[in-house]
Amino acid sequence: MKHDLKLIDDEFIDLVYASLLGETSWQHFLDRLAATLPDGKSTLFYHDQYKATGALSLTSGMTSKQIHQYDTYFCRINPWMPKAANRKIGIGVTAEQMLPYDRLVKTEFYSDFLVPAGSESAVGVTIVRNEGRSFLLSILTSERETERTAEAAELLTRLAPHLNRVFKYYQNRSFNRFSKEARGLAFDAIDVGLIIVGDNSHIKSASETAQKIIEQGTCVRTSAFGKLHIASHEAESMLQKMLDRALHEPKYASFQVNDVKVTLIHVQKDRFSFFFEGPTVVVILEPQRSVQRTFDLAEFRDTYGLTAAEMRALNGLIGGRTTDEIAAEAGLSRETIRSQIKSLYAKTNAANQVELIRMVAGLEGL
Repeated sequence: MKHDLKLIDDEFIDLVYASLLGETSWQHFLDRLAATLPDGKSTLFYHDQYKATGALSLTSGMTSKQIHQYDTYFCRINPWMPKAANRKIGIGVTAEQMLPYDRLVKTEFYSDFLVPAGSESAVGVTIVRNEGRSFLLSILTSERETERTAEAAELLTRLAPHLNRVFKYYQNRSFNRFSKEARGLAFDAIDVGLIIVGDNSHIKSASETAQKIIEQGTCVRTSAFGKLHIASHEAESMLQKMLDRALHEPKYASFQVNDVKVTLIHVQKDRFSFFFEGPTVVVILEPQRSVQRTFDLAEFRDTYGLTAAEMRALNGLIGGRTTDEIAAEAGLSRETIRSQIKSLYAKTNAANQVELIRMVAGLEGL
């Protein structure tokens, strides 16, 4: 690899930024990286040292079975992770630097995960670490410690600052997008609070009405570290479930917390954005009053020419119910309701549930 060092660096750095700009894919980047080592299998993954959990978020060369086995079990006993949790960020290392090979081969991780995957060693680098959670790039290989694996580790060191910039870009993009979503003129105009929550319950943005509700402290509050907490064990548990990176399906749930209706919406993202940005939950806070605020659904129905079935789906979504819950209430199949929701989104041109609610409230232009 050394004799082509500059060419290789240029190629991979170009791939990083081309993937960021959408000119190629992160999958192509990982595929190309895997090819640098014999029987290479590359992965962008994370590990939480406090929870002893993790996941192979984006991979090349690994089967769905191998990914599932790692995410559900082997992440907890990965013998490289204890040292990886404390190693210097941005420095590529070989497996031997993390754990001597003679100790590795005695582990269950080696015999039941690496060997069946056709791997003997690996190289890796920590890109970002935050509150005990590390985000890493790694390549598994059938080759033992050699000059080639050492060169691959050096390549990861050179790529690390560029990947770190990618993380910052995605995080800033996410913050700016949701700050705009939660600005005061939107939900505040109908006295509904909107909070955007990200990884580890950190608040990305909160509307003016939401801030007033937070100050009251009877429904939601924030910690000294800017984390959101809901004054309901059931609602708080659901929020934490939605913020779990192992969650792969969007979820919706509503709770009555004292005098406020709290609706939680897990925002679905493509898996690449999800890895870099992390999970996002939209929290809608609707104070309950003696005279309830009502949306003009009849006008909305007439404006978009919605059928009775689509209106049923709309009412369900506004109420924070899942597709399965709407189907159960209507006595219809899940696929039928999904088809009706798809038709509803197509007619209104709404991209997601939050946008649909804003449209019903007449706020789509704000």
